[in-house]
Amino acid sequence: MRLQASDRFLVGIIGGSVLLIVIAMVIVLTRAAPEYRAGNEPADVVFNYLLAIQRGDYERAYSFLSPTLPGYPQSVQEMRSQLPPADATNEDISFSIIRSQTEGDKAMVEVRETIVYRSGLFGSNTATSVFIVGLQRRDGAWRLISCTNWRMWSWCWDQEGGCR
Repeated sequence: MRLQASDRFLVGIIGGSVLLIVIAMVIVLTRAAPEYRAGNEPADVVFNYLLAIQRGDYERAYSFLSPTLPGYPQSVQEMRSQLPPADATNEDISFSIIRSQTEGDKAMVEVRETIVYRSGLFGSNTATSVFIVGLQRRDGAWRLISCTNWRMWSWCWDQEGGCR
């Protein structure tokens, strides 16, 4: 039995579609997870702080906070309790450093946050925002002193006396 030209065209479309789906799945499943950066520049410190918060590695994240914060948390457990609860069930969050500016012992790092909200098998929405992280060099190391993203920072760290 010979296929007509229109049947061959339809088989080609179906085969191409299946191939594209397989390629997309391979790309998604083999995508490398982000790794901590080895550098000590402000952008590296901010990236590592955000990744530590995402991974729930609060001990590591705590090490990036400046003890000069007015409401500096006294322990890792206190820090964790002061951050908003992570709602990772319906969203994927990724960060990318846009730029870093250093002036003496102060630095500002601009970060782009992309959130993909999942809803069902094929539904999703994306939101992108930009926030600023402030750092100060102390004893040769960069430490976070401010952040405008309230999912990654507690408002009370900026207040004298903290959350008490």
